[in-house]
Amino acid sequence: MSRRRAAALGLVALAIAGCNGERPPADTAHAADSATAPAAAPVPPPPVSRFDVPLDYDFTPVMGIVERVVPRTFGSLDSVRTAGTDQRKHYAFVATRDSFTTFAKGAEVHLRTTLSYQARGFYKPLVGPTLSAGCGNETVQPQIVLELVTPLTLSPNWHLRSAADLERLAPATDSAKDRCSVSILSYDVTDRVVEAARKALTDHLADIDKKIAAVDLSARAAGWWKSLNQPIRLTDGVWLVLHPQQIRLGDVTGDRHTLTVRAGLDAFPAIVTGAEPHPAAPPLPPLAKATPGSGFRILLEGTVDYITASHALTEALRGKTVTQAGRSVTVQSVLAMPDTAGRLTLAVSFTGDAKGTLRLVGTPKYLRQAGMIVVPDLNYDLKTNNDLINAYAWLRSDALLKLLRERAAVPVAPVLDRGKSLLVNGLNRTIGGVMTLSAKVDSVSVVGLRVTKPGLLVNAGAWGRARVTVRQKR
Repeated sequence: MSRRRAAALGLVALAIAGCNGERPPADTAHAADSATAPAAAPVPPPPVSRFDVPLDYDFTPVMGIVERVVPRTFGSLDSVRTAGTDQRKHYAFVATRDSFTTFAKGAEVHLRTTLSYQARGFYKPLVGPTLSAGCGNETVQPQIVLELVTPLTLSPNWHLRSAADLERLAPATDSAKDRCSVSILSYDVTDRVVEAARKALTDHLADIDKKIAAVDLSARAAGWWKSLNQPIRLTDGVWLVLHPQQIRLGDVTGDRHTLTVRAGLDAFPAIVTGAEPHPAAPPLPPLAKATPGSGFRILLEGTVDYITASHALTEALRGKTVTQAGRSVTVQSVLAMPDTAGRLTLAVSFTGDAKGTLRLVGTPKYLRQAGMIVVPDLNYDLKTNNDLINAYAWLRSDALLKLLRERAAVPVAPVLDRGKSLLVNGLNRTIGGVMTLSAKVDSVSVVGLRVTKPGLLVNAGAWGRARVTVRQKR
């Protein structure tokens, strides 16, 4: 069959499905119009397609929240405390916090800063004035490292969710420069400063979680959702509609200032022919829990029309000669057409010692090894061939029947390639400026075949993986 004729094989419809049994929207159902076959059993709804959706979130704004919640200073040199149980020994301190730096590690966000502090010790002897000494001044001060950690994820209503905790609060180094031992008291103030800071920070952890939980990403997600509901033009009069149904929350990983939520998108994509569709976009659904399974199975329906099938059959059989009882006939052309009960009729025209057209009927099958539609049970239609066979009894030839059964074949690769090409083009593109849809079809194979009025309807399954990458707008 020529390349030009192969290109004429038209794609009728595509339905994309995945790996579990959820029901698609009602408008994705497609019923082929069978020629004269009895009503087929209802086709079960296709399972859901599963797209990987890595959602990136720059958590730099979280740092601003923590900056506002965590105090800048701890303690005061005017707030004097008793050193242990000795009422003659007292101390005071003040610590000042630097700005936070932040980074992601695994599924957690770390916020780190340094506390620089000064401390004064006071000793009241039994006789004489109070003595004082301390550590730290305006230029050199001992330091304490403060590190907060929180896992960040999303709640079902698209708000950030946090569980802040104190990861580290300790002298910046083990050296003497980051400890404060007041000699006149024989007392190390360092641990007291650490404990005072720990209490102050612990009192604010719930406030951090509350403020972070107020960060609402639903408006941004609604924009993504709207884009996913827009039809994608594949070619003239052919549109891909994704029909997204649900986004499922998966694992969270981080790198530098970005958290990536490994989400999954449940969808029931379909190919729609005709005028551009305008599906009503459902409201953004709540985030669902992650479920196992990924990838998709794509159901491709393509029609090999009878003109194309007839050309392929004629090219395969034209000029073939069969001899029976010393008489020969040569095939000139083959015309394919639908018959009753899902069968196919082949009208075979011939010349030679007899001239005319024989009609044969049979049920087409798909021969996987050859990639061909064949008719292995092809047989003479005795009702329509009576006059011809009565005149030429030898035409009822086993040799002719064997030739037709073996050589009457129609390739399906062109219609599968056309469907796959449209699918790949539709599933690899940018949507709405911030979303990239990408997919790979790993394999395609025929899963069913039917005789319909327009032609031979080929059902095929395509397997692969797809993802939607969302790039955060700056």
